Amino acid sequence: MIMSMNDRPHQSLPPALLEAVAERFRVLAAPSRLRILDALLGGPLGVDALAAATGLSQSNLSRHIAALEGAGCVRRIRSGRRVSVEVADPSLRALCELVCGSLRDRAAAELERIARG
Repeated sequence: MIMSMNDRPHQSLPPALLEAVAERFRVLAAPSRLRILDALLGGPLGVDALAAATGLSQSNLSRHIAALEGAGCVRRIRSGRRVSVEVADPSLRALCELVCGSLRDRAAAELERIARG
């Protein structure tokens, strides 16, 4: 039996939920979308600021925002003519920190191994 960090037994997910999880990971698999999320983890940004932060063109950014919004990852906030985007699912911060932290640790360990010769 696999135990979680809370020492609870792992419960298998039903097939429909597994499909939803797979879809979320498919949406997050694009580097441009991860750049968008990374920029938004600091707080909501206007579309122009988000384009500048990510280096994406307005049309490309709009397409990626639509995909992230469709998956429930981000939401658009309208205030008059101004449109901002923010992270809609707070669990994404923890997911990004977990995955990025793990990869940073792995890279640091590899660099240390190389340095030792």
